Amino acid sequence: MPEIESLTFAALDGIAFAAARGRLGSLPEYAAGDLGPLIEMVQLARSGLLPPPSSAPWLRLNGTETVLRAAAGGSERWASPHGSGSGFLRCDVMQNEPMRWTSFKLEAHKAALAAGFPSQAVGRLMGAMGEIADNVLEHSESASTGFVVFAGGPRSFEFAVADDGIGALASLRSNPEYAYLADEGDALQCALTDGESRFGKAAQRGTGFSTLFKSLVNMNATLRFRSGDHALGMQGKSPTLVNAHVARKPRASGFMVSVRCAI
Repeated sequence: MPEIESLTFAALDGIAFAAARGRLGSLPEYAAGDLGPLIEMVQLARSGLLPPPSSAPWLRLNGTETVLRAAAGGSERWASPHGSGSGFLRCDVMQNEPMRWTSFKLEAHKAALAAGFPSQAVGRLMGAMGEIADNVLEHSESASTGFVVFAGGPRSFEFAVADDGIGALASLRSNPEYAYLADEGDALQCALTDGESRFGKAAQRGTGFSTLFKSLVNMNATLRFRSGDHALGMQGKSPTLVNAHVARKPRASGFMVSVRCAI
């Protein structure tokens, strides 16, 4: 029997383009692998283009069923049994119940340490995860749809933050200073630039993503940012906007950030 392919971002892009053209047809079987493509599939399901991961007959979930059900179904909180390395928290719970957010971060911290990352690097990653989750509260205009999810594995740690809000372009264009932005691709590049946010440059805000890039110094990482009909990706050691690639994609709902680090 042929080996079943993992659901990568490239595979998901191909499936989404086929669906957008009305040519999805029958698909080969895929297996859940990295967290990011699964969360992006949740975003594509929110836009109505694809089924949620738990409803796709061509996708083997490989133990991710519960966390994906939480992400797709709007649960408040989920943690893997016995602290075995994954968890989910809705962003408005993070805002309204800080103790639960603290507990969630501790679980993520333990998962990253168990994966083999040094404590200093883990501390930086937790700070970046918090900054990105804060962006949902400040910019999405739909905090109750936002969530944070993480998973640790052998020599790897990943997290994703997603929402069903207004997206990067509408958020930035709410300030006339950014009326020049042509599309979601421009908006993603702008939003990831230090000091840029819907509050304007003079507000000296918009530092959350620079915190992320600083947290990844000397780390091997794969990043994917998704808003509307564009994605921005980068990978390698100490990834930055200098080596980013922006491309048009089938429209997904809201905004998503996926970060995967490997040792």
